Order: sequence, then structure tokens, then C-alpha cells
Amino acid sequence: MNLYAQHGAQAGEKTHAGLNVGVISGVIYGAKDISPERLREDLDRIVAEHPSAARLLDPHYAAALMATEPGSRLGTLVGDRAHGYFSPRVRRDLERNSNVENDLRACLRYQASLPLTGLIAPNIVIRRSLDSIEAVVAKNFIRQAAAIAREVAPGRPLFATLAISQRALGDRTELSGFLQEITELEDPPAGFYLILEKSDAMPLSSLVETGTLARWMLVAHTLKISGFQVLHGYSDLVAPYLAATGADAAACGWFGTLKNFSLTKFAPARKGGQPAVARYTSVGLMKSIRHNELHAIRDVVPSVLNGLPGDDYYPENQGSTPTTIGEAVQNWEAIVAMIARCQSPTVAASVAACQQALESAEALYAEIALSVPQRLDERSNSNHIQAIQAELEEFAELAEL
Repeated sequence: MNLYAQHGAQAGEKTHAGLNVGVISGVIYGAKDISPERLREDLDRIVAEHPSAARLLDPHYAAALMATEPGSRLGTLVGDRAHGYFSPRVRRDLERNSNVENDLRACLRYQASLPLTGLIAPNIVIRRSLDSIEAVVAKNFIRQAAAIAREVAPGRPLFATLAISQRALGDRTELSGFLQEITELEDPPAGFYLILEKSDAMPLSSLVETGTLARWMLVAHTLKISGFQVLHGYSDLVAPYLAATGADAAACGWFGTLKNFSLTKFAPARKGGQPAVARYTSVGLMKSIRHNELHAIRDVVPSVLNGLPGDDYYPENQGSTPTTIGEAVQNWEAIVAMIARCQSPTVAASVAACQQALESAEALYAEIALSVPQRLDERSNSNHIQAIQAELEEFAELAEL
């Protein structure tokens, strides 16, 4: 499975550094966070320097239903420097096929004007239920997208956006029926751009809510065995488990809202908040830890280190503190290594490899607990291991492996 950068604010040279060292093989730009001029400049640079890299644009259309809220953070989706295809909507607007068609055509035509390797169709997030008006609207976007993409950009692959909230995955019967409908489309896209919407932008200590990962893996697996390309957005540390389903690519960025998707990224800004602490992604732990935790552990339990070039971004003589570029590149490098640990020729073998990696992580955590007096932060500890092991078992049952 390939890994892409989920591009957004504070990009600097991060994606170019990742492409230069080969830890990512493509970029998914976020329309809210980059101006049309800057987007075209960056695309032209990647075409020149890395012509084989995947280049895609997430149109951030999900923000359309929030655009009328006072204080909404829409960035370059609106205003004088906007991309030009975005319009605020209320749900009743999207219950009319003509509005869905118009928004699809405007968004895909805009993407067709750029040197992108594929198109990502706009869509809303299904937040409450897969048997709801939201789901009907989302399926309408998916049904109409392929024909319009052929019209505006023949020859370029189309990824239909399928964005679902954690809570909407709760009903297995609804999920089964929904998947049957979208895998039996009369005019299907080449693939799907999958986004799991979290109710909170901050990652949980177990990475996902109970029951979520197994069903999200089932979505990816069902689409893949039905012949679709599968691209996961905002994946971060769940990417290795998604790779086990046979997915083609996953993407993640360099801070919370680029690693986990939540509609709060478009909502009015909240007051307060603490600056993010730099983290180190440990392949052995199958998780990231704070840079100061790495500093306390690395000499006592050196197997917490990956033994990869990215370790050099965390110099011990500087308190294991990385630069922001170094932190992003090291995270991508580690995720690629985790994917390699978990991906095997069959889905069943991949799930077994994931379980083995988690068992090894549990042993490494036990060694750290015995050797280092400092307790790990909640986001760094081993809470994820048993939770994800249970999710993998549930996925194997759901997929009848």
C-alpha cells in the first residue's frame, strides 16, 4: 500500500522532503488550506521533480453544510482567493438532483484544469445513520460522479468520496445494505476516497472507538474485492490495519486535523488549547510517543527506536527534539515500515501479521515498564493493543476470513 501526504496548513517543505527521501509517493491537497495560485505552483513543482507522484485534491465539500454558520473556518474555499467551485448549502438544496449535478460538475471541472493524476468527487459526511436522508444524498453524489468525470476529464481516474462518521457505522444491517448498493452501481467510479469522521479531532488512546475499526476495515475490504481502488484519507496510525484489507493507498499529515478527520476543522475556532508536543512514531510499539518519552527510554530500551534514517531527526544531544519537517518525515517513514510488517499476500495472512506485530508491541511495552520509571502518557501507552486486537478479530469474523 502506498502512503501519501495529507496536505494542509503549515506545509512548508514537509511534503517535498517526504517525496525527496521516498517515504511518501503522492500528495492529497486540502482545498481549504491552500490558495489556487499556491496549489498550481506546488503541483508544477512536483510534476517537474517527481513526475510519477500521485497528485490529488480533496475539495473539502463537506464544509458546504457548515458554511452558513457564523465564524466557520472555510479558508480558501470562499473569498477573493477561493478556488471557485464551492457554494454554501443547506440539506434541502442537496435533495434536488440538479444541485448535486451542478456542484459535481463545477468541482470536477475545476480539478480537470489542474495537473492532477486523478479526480476526487465532492460529497457530504454521513453523520447519523446509513439509512437516512444524508445517506441518500451521499449515494446520489456517488451515482452521478462517474458520468460527469468522463465528460470533463476523460481518461483520468475518479475517486468517489465516501465519508462516514463513527456513529453511523454502528448498525451492521444498515452497513451491509449500504455496501451492497454502492458495490452494484450501474456507472461506478474507478475507486473510492474513504474518510472516517471522528466526533472529536483528538485521537483516542486506543486510536479508534470500540467497534469502529473492524467495520471500517470491512468497508475497505468489500470495496476492494468488488474491484474498486481504495484510497484512505486521514489515516495516520490506523494505516497498517487498513493496508491489511488490500487498500491501495492511505494518507496522513503532520498534526491532529490532518491525521484524523473531523468536521470541527471547519467549525468556529475554540478558545484555548495547548501547543502540540513533538512525537516519535515507534514501529516496535505500533504507536507514537512524546519526544521526551523517547529521550528517557532510548538508552535503556534501544529497541524502541526504529533503526531507520528518520531516527537522525531526533538527536539525543538535543533532548531528542525534532524539527517540524523531521517529525513529519519520521512519522511517514515509520508508518511505511508498519505497513510492511502488516501487509501479506492474503487478507487473512495480513490480519495475522497485524496481530503478531501487536503481540510484539505488548512485549516491548512490558520491557519499558520494567526498565524505565517514567510512566507513559495516555496517548503513548499500550491501551491500543488489546482494543485493536479485538477489532481485528471482529473484522475477520465480519469478512468471513
